[in-house]
Amino acid sequence: AVSLCQINMSSSPASSQVHNMQSHRQSSRQRLVLLAIGCAAALLASMYTLGPTVSLDDSPFSVSRRLQTQLGMYIDPKSVDIKQFSEEHIYQNNNLVTADIDNNNPTMTTYTDLVHNEIELPKYTLQQVIEEAKTMRSKYAILRYDPTTDNFTGYYYKNERWVPGCYKLMHSLSALTVLLRAIFPERFTPDSPEFIMGVSSGDYPAMVDQACIYRDQDGPCDEVEGGLNNKAPVLHFGSVFRKAMFPNMIAMPMPGEHLDCFVSWSTSKEVCGQFKPQPHIGGPGLVFGEGLSYDELTPQVIWRGTDFPYLNLFNSLDQPDYEDYIEDNIDLNAANPLADAIAVMRENYSMLVPRWQGVVLTAEAEQEALQTNSLPKVNIKFSSAKGKGKPAAVGNPKYKQWEDIGFPLAGHGMPPEEMSKFKYHIDIGGGGGTTWTGTTGKLAMPGLLFHHITPTKDYIHDHLLPWVHYVPVQSDLSDLREKVDWAETHPDEARKIAESATEFMRQMGTPEGYENLFVEDVVKPLKGVIDAYVPGSQREWEKVFKKSFEPFIECPNGDVGKLFRWQASMKHMCNKWEPKL
Repeated sequence: AVSLCQINMSSSPASSQVHNMQSHRQSSRQRLVLLAIGCAAALLASMYTLGPTVSLDDSPFSVSRRLQTQLGMYIDPKSVDIKQFSEEHIYQNNNLVTADIDNNNPTMTTYTDLVHNEIELPKYTLQQVIEEAKTMRSKYAILRYDPTTDNFTGYYYKNERWVPGCYKLMHSLSALTVLLRAIFPERFTPDSPEFIMGVSSGDYPAMVDQACIYRDQDGPCDEVEGGLNNKAPVLHFGSVFRKAMFPNMIAMPMPGEHLDCFVSWSTSKEVCGQFKPQPHIGGPGLVFGEGLSYDELTPQVIWRGTDFPYLNLFNSLDQPDYEDYIEDNIDLNAANPLADAIAVMRENYSMLVPRWQGVVLTAEAEQEALQTNSLPKVNIKFSSAKGKGKPAAVGNPKYKQWEDIGFPLAGHGMPPEEMSKFKYHIDIGGGGGTTWTGTTGKLAMPGLLFHHITPTKDYIHDHLLPWVHYVPVQSDLSDLREKVDWAETHPDEARKIAESATEFMRQMGTPEGYENLFVEDVVKPLKGVIDAYVPGSQREWEKVFKKSFEPFIECPNGDVGKLFRWQASMKHMCNKWEPKL
């Protein structure tokens, strides 16, 4: 193929000390925090004076807390009668189900901490990159720059599974090569030394050690002699685990609009339309709800999305089957089969994926509203079903039996302009535990975001603070109604949080804000990994790779135009090709 990255159709892919430090981002990362809090400051600048107590030598979390308190933006849950959720682990049949809702206090230093504090990563070699391949089930590649050919080539471990989702890995590798050439042109030339890095991609890391993930432990899953000093960094393009089970893994922008927009920025210095205000109704971009007043928004939690599974490698939570859950457990000829069905779903609530738990909350809310002649507080429904093209949920044969008894699981899709008229939003995680694009879009809207805290997170989440940009809710949504009641009885505090989130997204869409994000989440991680690599010899490379790895993608240049044209057909090509491992 004549393209940026060529698929190899003929072969089958198959010591710096880590400092003991608090896990808070400093240096330039502090400036991002200050920028975010500054957005809130702009709203109240005429009312407050920032004293001399803030210093860039402080940790950003303490800086933000101090600024939030001075600005009146930090809502202390205790001061407004919100229950403190201290339970960290909830297990259901050995499932990884939920996460600590206060996620701002990591328990150990990670490579992400080192990168954002501009501390050198431990040096690593080819052999250490190879060892990381053994910890992954699939979608891990070794990216190599060969100065003799001026090419980047991706290599796949023969012992790993090759899965249909491989297109996300190839998407990430092709975008990564453009970024490397654009940001570090002097490092990747025919006169440069070779370079090796480990890359993975997907909804979440496909790790071998599932038992460790089930345990939801705070420390590393794969203890090695020498600790982090003997671990190669892995750049994961997608959601990563919130806890430091794999502390050498660095969260990178998700393949799709997040990653592609950073690639575009690296070559054009133009902010993508997806992160700027929508130019017209129905166009690309963020909907800020211009002209809408928070107090006049519809007081209901709104969500529309796809009936996806949830972290399915690490739990056995159900997308319930009608026959198993309803038909076998209720009398369909009874006077009120809907009420009986809701009772069955409530009884089995803990066995459901979060999106279906939201559907149950909606069914209950609608029944309550009928009794009080009021608007249901929750409106969480599927607008599409999982499948090719994401078929509409309303009228879908898959849900016909549910609809026949009146169970409110399906709703028509809503354009963002319509959703922006609601006061409360929620970003319920899907396959990887997060939504990738849903969070940022809902932060921009004038309503309040109830952010779904799950065992995974995205790179953008590290720039957001609970009770400043969002109200956190448990992974199983068990506290959603309580949080809605809080927002209803504390409208001033809720409005401040919503305004802070909206202003954060406005700033992110400016050239200054996006450049700061680009430096923190693209430039710093890549520079840290490049500087840490110790080049090896060609003989060592050939000896090691001949038996264990095969090339599967080649990226000979950094033409961004070719990158995006090639990606348009990449998913089809990838799913057609199944290497014989």
